[in-house]
Amino acid sequence: MAIQQTLSIASPAYTSPLAPIDDALRAVFSTPVQETLLQKTRHIMGDTISELSDDELEVCITEFQHLIDYWFDAFERDLFDGVTLQQLLREG
Repeated sequence: MAIQQTLSIASPAYTSPLAPIDDALRAVFSTPVQETLLQKTRHIMGDTISELSDDELEVCITEFQHLIDYWFDAFERDLFDGVTLQQLLREG
């Protein structure tokens, strides 16, 4: 529940810089990319996630990715005086 609240606060303000690439890959290779990501996650996590359905696992992966992106943004803002690396590169 706390993750969902954090994500709902963070998600609207942040879009991943890789989102257009991910969208393009999904459009061209919709099923294989998703299967590969799920298979890779199942391989890495092993028996820990064996009871999760593919849909549940996809939701978990998405939530973790948003949370990681938010943490990276927060870290970059601390490091670069209130701006992200992407914003800093655009200005330069």
